[in-house]
Amino acid sequence: MSLPPAPPPAGELHRPDPVVLGGIADGTELGAAFHPYLRDCMGLVCPFASQALLAGAVHYAELRVTGRTALRAVARALAGYLAWFDGAMRRERDEQPGLVVAFPGPAGPVLPLIAAAHEVVRPAVYARGCTSSLLHSAEAPCAVPAPFCVLRRIVPADLLLSMRVSRMFPVYYRLYAAEARRTRLLTAEISERWNRACREHGLAP
Repeated sequence: MSLPPAPPPAGELHRPDPVVLGGIADGTELGAAFHPYLRDCMGLVCPFASQALLAGAVHYAELRVTGRTALRAVARALAGYLAWFDGAMRRERDEQPGLVVAFPGPAGPVLPLIAAAHEVVRPAVYARGCTSSLLHSAEAPCAVPAPFCVLRRIVPADLLLSMRVSRMFPVYYRLYAAEARRTRLLTAEISERWNRACREHGLAP
């Protein structure tokens, strides 16, 4: 008989291990709702979502937060998931893995807290060569089952996104500048935006 998980240290959130979406995760009511959402709705704006689902490379976890939860505790939990995902990227490099961290319960009282914690960890996200978004009903392409963070690796196709997100561009440049120059600066407008972003960050176009 398996033992119940040990309680988290004082002041920390319980951080369940992620599971593959489409398998064990679908055993929870919210996990079962996220599977079709990612397939049918998220796929409209992110082609990686459908590909990763088909490959069994989308992982899922639920993080329970209340209005009384400390910002530091939420940020540390998200940082823990980032460290976990870094390992998943190394193990599943060919499958373009993704991690969804959902926040069950009423969104209104906790959304500002979640958003603040997400901003705290974003520099660490970019430092690991990843990108992260916080999605909720007001910003998503269709109604979401619950607010959630989605984490994935930065890939060459993120060129336009990186030029819109200033903190992301230096990381994209470090990873893919040579490839972008060869294959992705296809129009005068994109080339000019690339050159402008490089100048803003003191990088060679």
